[in-house]
Amino acid sequence: MHGFLHFFLAMFDPMASVGASRAIPELMTSAFMSWWLLFIVPVTMSVGFPLVMWAVYLVKPSLIRPPVPVRPGHVDPLVSVVIAGRNESATIGLCIRAALLCGYPNLEVIFVDDNSDDNSVAIARRAAQGVLRSSRDADRVRIFPSPRRNGKASSLNIGIRMARGEFIVIHDADSVIQYGAMQHWLLPFADPQVGAVSANIRVLNSTANLLTRLQEIEYAMKFTLQRFAFSRLGILNIISGMGGIFRAEILHRLGGFDTGLGDDTDMTTMICKQRWKLGFSLGAVVWTTVPATRYHLWRQRMRWRRNLIKIRLSKHRDQFVLGRYGLANAARAVEVILGQVLVPPVVAIGLLWTAVMYGPVMVVEIVTSAYALSVFFLTVKFLLARDMSQTPQPANYWLVFVYPFYILSVVGPWLYAEVAELLRIGAKHPYCPDHVWQEIPWW
Repeated sequence: MHGFLHFFLAMFDPMASVGASRAIPELMTSAFMSWWLLFIVPVTMSVGFPLVMWAVYLVKPSLIRPPVPVRPGHVDPLVSVVIAGRNESATIGLCIRAALLCGYPNLEVIFVDDNSDDNSVAIARRAAQGVLRSSRDADRVRIFPSPRRNGKASSLNIGIRMARGEFIVIHDADSVIQYGAMQHWLLPFADPQVGAVSANIRVLNSTANLLTRLQEIEYAMKFTLQRFAFSRLGILNIISGMGGIFRAEILHRLGGFDTGLGDDTDMTTMICKQRWKLGFSLGAVVWTTVPATRYHLWRQRMRWRRNLIKIRLSKHRDQFVLGRYGLANAARAVEVILGQVLVPPVVAIGLLWTAVMYGPVMVVEIVTSAYALSVFFLTVKFLLARDMSQTPQPANYWLVFVYPFYILSVVGPWLYAEVAELLRIGAKHPYCPDHVWQEIPWW
């Protein structure tokens, strides 16, 4: 046991890195493709660009977190917040109150209830009445209870058709808009080529248990730091359904969401193919409720993974004709293929091949080295995210040592979901009722 611990912890010994420091200069001047694809490119994308942005933030913070300009006499554009949900009685009241009290004066809220079995509609109406004290403001909230279940995408389409705003926020019923977020959310639209802007998604129930604390770190790494970097590089590939704002003209022109697919991924891809830019705002904070159990977490990640295959690799496979939809779309397509689809199976196959050719001890050494490097890079990204976006909480820093194992715990469901979707096993979308599923094309 003592020998195993010594072997496992050897990578954390500074003297063990002397050999690596001598090998790295040679690797940087070599044509060893695996070194560039599996190490240099991921590290540059994951850590290099956030480090550059942090350096800019130190010199001129306004370039990273631009302040809201004061414009006396300026008329704020009407923003429609569209919420769709089914059986959301536990969260819909807080969701509507937060939207109405977010500090933005020219705003309306539309809630489309997808034929709930609980009292979601009654709670939504009470929440609105508790905020709107004046009868003249009553039309700021409209609640539409659907007489039958149509699915989330269809419910969002109803809300989009009811919306009167110049901009439309697509918002989950279990999410909360932070006070002051809307003004920051609208800033990127000063560029007329920006068609949609993602919010800075943070975890509302991060203190519930260990799993939600780990998800807070994950959201800070991926939903905040990575997406902000990708937006500045012009390759952001998704506007999250938890909190995204769109030009209303785009949603109306595209006819809303495809009723049978994951709404956010599909809509974002259609917008990108029309060569609109996607933005991201650090100041537009939206808090969301994340799964608190392993069962619900795995179901969520499997649904996301299946949507990735169903939408990006099947319905929108024409985006992989590089150059067809512009350079930015070509870069997005390459990032999706290399970073999200191929890396997990390639790593698994590589470790299996190493075990067969060189024995299991070599696999343990590779995994241990990878773990040490991931902890180092996670520490850097943790500090960057904390400084620029005030997340994650400092008390959760010790979880960077546990975080790699958390990611490994969802790799199995990812791979299963990919294989199941490719083989059309259980292809029916859980958000889609049977009667809608039978009417849509099978991508």
